[in-house]
Amino acid sequence: MGDGLFDEMDLDQEMIALEKRIEERGKKKTEAISKEDKKDLRFDKKLYILDGYSIIYRSYFAHISSPLTDKDGKNISAYYGFFSTLFSLMGSYKMDYLAVTMDEKEPTFRHRMYPEYKANREKAPEDLHYQVPMIRNTLDKMHIKVLSRPGYEADDVIASLTRRAGDVGVESIMVTGDKDLCQLVSDHVYALRPPRKGEREYRLFGSKEVKEEYGVMPSQIVDYLSILGDSSDNVPGISGLGEKSAVKLLEQYISLEGIYRHLDVLSAGTRKKLEKGKESGMLSKKLIQLSFDALDPSYDISELDTSHIERSAAAHDFEEKGFKSLKRRAMAGIASQDGEEEDEREDGKKDANVLNLTDRERDSLVGQGTYSMLQSIGEIDSVFSSICDFGSGEIALSLIPDSLSEESRSSGFSFSSQPKEGYWVSFDDVDPKEAVSLFGKYIKSGAMRVIAHDAKSAIKALWAMGAEEMPFSFDTMVAAWMLDSGISIFTLGDLTQRYLNQSIMDFRDLVGKDGSMGDIPQALRMRYACESADYCYRVYRILQRRLHERNMALAYMEMEMPLIPILAAMEREGIYLSSTRIEELRKRADERVDELQREIFREAGHEFNINSTIQLGKVLFEEMGLPAGKRNQRGFSTDNATLEALKDRGGRIVALILEYRQVNKLKTTYIDTLPLLRDSEGRIHTSFLQTGTATGRLSSKSPNLQNIPVRTDEGRMIRSCFVPKEGCSFLSVDYSQIELVVLAHMTGDEHLSKAFSSGEDIHRYTASLIFSKPTEEVSADERRIAKTINFGIMYGMSAFRLSGELGITRSDANSFIERYFERYSGVRSFVDSTVKSAMESGHVTMLFGHSREVLGINSSNKTEKAGAERVAVNTVIQGTAAEIMKKAMIEIDNRMKREKFESKLLLTVHDELIFEVLEGEKERLERCVRETMEGIVSLSVPLKVSSEFGSSWGDMH
Repeated sequence: MGDGLFDEMDLDQEMIALEKRIEERGKKKTEAISKEDKKDLRFDKKLYILDGYSIIYRSYFAHISSPLTDKDGKNISAYYGFFSTLFSLMGSYKMDYLAVTMDEKEPTFRHRMYPEYKANREKAPEDLHYQVPMIRNTLDKMHIKVLSRPGYEADDVIASLTRRAGDVGVESIMVTGDKDLCQLVSDHVYALRPPRKGEREYRLFGSKEVKEEYGVMPSQIVDYLSILGDSSDNVPGISGLGEKSAVKLLEQYISLEGIYRHLDVLSAGTRKKLEKGKESGMLSKKLIQLSFDALDPSYDISELDTSHIERSAAAHDFEEKGFKSLKRRAMAGIASQDGEEEDEREDGKKDANVLNLTDRERDSLVGQGTYSMLQSIGEIDSVFSSICDFGSGEIALSLIPDSLSEESRSSGFSFSSQPKEGYWVSFDDVDPKEAVSLFGKYIKSGAMRVIAHDAKSAIKALWAMGAEEMPFSFDTMVAAWMLDSGISIFTLGDLTQRYLNQSIMDFRDLVGKDGSMGDIPQALRMRYACESADYCYRVYRILQRRLHERNMALAYMEMEMPLIPILAAMEREGIYLSSTRIEELRKRADERVDELQREIFREAGHEFNINSTIQLGKVLFEEMGLPAGKRNQRGFSTDNATLEALKDRGGRIVALILEYRQVNKLKTTYIDTLPLLRDSEGRIHTSFLQTGTATGRLSSKSPNLQNIPVRTDEGRMIRSCFVPKEGCSFLSVDYSQIELVVLAHMTGDEHLSKAFSSGEDIHRYTASLIFSKPTEEVSADERRIAKTINFGIMYGMSAFRLSGELGITRSDANSFIERYFERYSGVRSFVDSTVKSAMESGHVTMLFGHSREVLGINSSNKTEKAGAERVAVNTVIQGTAAEIMKKAMIEIDNRMKREKFESKLLLTVHDELIFEVLEGEKERLERCVRETMEGIVSLSVPLKVSSEFGSSWGDMH
């Protein structure tokens, strides 16, 4: 009886502790979920979590006796096995959400607790280790999230993710062979374990299966393993006790603590082992117990939605590595195919090399380099002179930061003039200004050409050291983007892995979060720095050749390289944010948010968490009886599209909620954040990205000033906080409907061209053709329909999408699109010929030389193919418009220098340029910019711009 009482007390105490942890964690959430909310969760969605390293190791060792290799004989078994497994799982199970978890390199809290933790593990084989970045890179292209957190293991990330999924009513399936993770199994968490030897099917483990496999319940796995220990992780356990003893003890006493409370009733032998091993057993429990703190309690699980996945984006990687069947599965489907591994075994040996290089080229670009340190200006001058007199006259330059801090200055520089060579110069030995002066001498003489990875950052670093304008001749980052604009990662390490199948040191790994180069041994500093220059030069040799092979070298040299110093200058200049105006706006926004909350509560009849999907859904669909739309994992959807559809019949509360969301988003994204980003002079410096979009449009980040809304009062108020410096005005010059102009030129359509040439309102003109009436009789609604179609055609808008946009029937939408193509027959021919060309060549080409590969254009999957066709058409139009803007920016910069303007170009926002203009230069600069933008290219339809001056950014259109 006493034993039973203790058992119940143990369980009660554990439940109390669990409730306390849940309560404390709940306080941290930005969107609290009440117990009543949780009660209504349906758990009808599934999250699959892949234990990344578990699959990688399994794949590697599955082929250990006969590995798949590339042309260099390098092992790529883990890469193949991982994606083969991924595709098989995706084909076998319905996944609403998907994540891959991996360990970080740095020690975890367990290492701090017990330094011997995992100390006996052998280092991963090098030919396995270098495949991991390749796997992560391909996953990134597919938009599959890889989750890892410094200081935690992947298992902790999985634990945190399963808890977060449970909070929002999502069932978790962990794909892993790790028995530690069985401690997480519950009513809504399962483990999908790999097939046993001789079997093909994965095994789904719930509580019942865990009990059958190990003899204990999932809640006892931690105690079970604490007794047994884990030799692979160097977890000690309790010596002398095996599986049978552990199961028997836990059956009787529930937990490790319960066992120790009953030592007096155990046999002398068992008691002695337990007493001797108590410290190691309790330590083992701390090591084995997973942490739920690896992810923020409010982590948004919608980031893992499988609708974001683009399998076809990996096709290029699979093709380069020679995995033809993986490419087929990526493009056409994901079910496994019999005999495919044998195909891969042959392909892997024949043509899986990243580069299609000759033996001589491979020997010159692959392998370790020889690096040296230069410690005086005289030594640098001597090497520079030799390069210019006897070498190629070109160097790859790398400015090495001192730390990861944004304010970090350069600790030195490295350079290379041929593969497998590198020189390191520390600013501890050489004066930076003297070094910059020496650079300037050689570059200005024309004897030296400079290559860099991310030349814009290098230019800004050189400016910070007192350099004047220093032109770079090649940027490997921008070149790699031109060759494959569909990917999103362009670090030098990524390019080295992609083009040379080699790994280089990562700066973050070298210095750590808070460290600096001064903390690193000199030999390691030199190696990192020289690798940066050496591999930049090696990659340059490959990219330069490929640009010529793809006929993009001219576009690269004429449009992309000259743009780099212009963007650097714009970033350096920044734009002034009025502290008075932004503070006044912040107060107004706070007041408006509070006012909207009060009005929403008044309409609802009580207070509730407006940001909670569950609570808002309950108010709208249960209490107020509004018609519910689609459901998500939290119940009824309350997204903006759903609420917009309810505006007419939802009463005042729906409009108030939509306004609340808009104001609150602008407040948190801009109004509260922008003041924190000002420099000492009050100016904000955004970063412009040449590699940020696949079409070539320039984008911006940190902050993204291009995304401040222009058509709302709130957006205009935020823009009005940006003002010119004293004695200046803002000038905005904006291309008028440039994409439609490009469409008219490229289609050669008679009606489109006529409308633009005669100065007609293009949307009213299109409406007159579609509705067969004179332009003066076109109604506002008819013009709105025509405008939507005009722009929608460029983006491949379907009848389904058009019907949703306009609130009309699918039949009417089909009819409008058919009439559009009847009237603009040239547009139909252009769309058809563009798609046909993309199907034949695999890519599309813009008017002035840029090119983009179109994956999925020949897919047998209709949805995937339709999406690729939309990409093909849109890329040609938007990409050509981006080319025109770049050409205009370069020529404007040249003219402003020639004509000695002191005014500055500050921002580019899509088709608009914004200048800070001296009062005495206003008319002259406006004329200069207008002439340049309208005359930069000769099209069959004239380019037109609109311009205006303003005393703030918000004053203009």
